[in-house]
Amino acid sequence: MHPAVQQTIHAIIRDSGVRPRRALEVGGVMGPNSLLRSPELQGAERFCLNLVSMPSSDDITAVAGNANDMTLFEDETFDLVLSNATLEHDKHFWLSLAEVRRVLAPGGMLVIGAPGFRKNPERDHGRSTHTYRVHYRFDYYRFSDQAFREVFFEGMEDVRVQSVLEPPRFIGHGFKPGRGRSAIHRRSAARAPTGAPTVAVPLPAARRGLVPLYPRRPLRRLLSRLRARRA
Repeated sequence: MHPAVQQTIHAIIRDSGVRPRRALEVGGVMGPNSLLRSPELQGAERFCLNLVSMPSSDDITAVAGNANDMTLFEDETFDLVLSNATLEHDKHFWLSLAEVRRVLAPGGMLVIGAPGFRKNPERDHGRSTHTYRVHYRFDYYRFSDQAFREVFFEGMEDVRVQSVLEPPRFIGHGFKPGRGRSAIHRRSAARAPTGAPTVAVPLPAARRGLVPLYPRRPLRRLLSRLRARRA
């Protein structure tokens, strides 16, 4: 992650006044480059979702899974969802967007970063538009400012999109409509322990509504049970 992108996203979190109880990074990494390392997120329960299994740290829980189907998490679980440099690598990114909206609590903030393109007379040549190079074996998309506003953040409130670097990387953020915004906004960083988010057991039959879901359980307990079943 380019430092300018990381600094911009951290500034968005800081200036928004959002102080979440639970935060999720989709397609994130563990370590110093994690967006969950923002100082404003200290004390929040933080979860990092990636296709690749990663070890958890003391303060961030790593979760292996596909953002196209996050039924591991209950509806409206997170006050803040972050994702950077992920949707362009996601073949079915619209499924991930739907899941992000589902797990985001009313009033919660969504922040998305991705490489894109825009009109630039100094760099455009004929009918060609300058954009970020293909940089991974799964690299499907580039997005415009319009795509951010009208696709990624459609129906959300106080949407803002900015561009950093050249070729452009767009970073957008907005709030999910509904109750709870005042409670999330400028919440004190000193929080009482709240426990892990509740989740539904991701059984295929349960997803189809053929059997009832198991009672809600903390995430860590559920993950332990799933690992035991695989062993």
